Amino acid sequence: MIWFSPSKSFTELNMELTLDQALQKGVEAHKAGQVQEADRLYTAILKAQPKHPDANHNMGVLAVGVGKVQEALPFFKTALEANPDTAQFWLSYIDALIKLDRLADARAVLDQAKSNGAKGEALISWSSG
Repeated sequence: MIWFSPSKSFTELNMELTLDQALQKGVEAHKAGQVQEADRLYTAILKAQPKHPDANHNMGVLAVGVGKVQEALPFFKTALEANPDTAQFWLSYIDALIKLDRLADARAVLDQAKSNGAKGEALISWSSG
């Protein structure tokens, strides 16, 4: 599920960066609109650690950003399975379901988030809306 062809393998990245450093550089590239670079870094992290919650979440956000909302769902789901306590992961997953007009699924995921104890102002406002 690579959105762009990576120019370096993880082995090459591994010599240069730790996973945390690669994630930070990916976030910085993502925020700067450097989608290919962010994709390359997140993909390298996921090759090394397929269930990495932040890299999965960010890859999902990246996919949504380039209009591949359906393809983002497995990334969000993996992030949630790895770290269900992060409210932003739930919000991103719910938002993607809403974008796909899967409102019943979004409501079910919201209920699941609340039953898992996820907290956050955005979750509270969505559940009362």
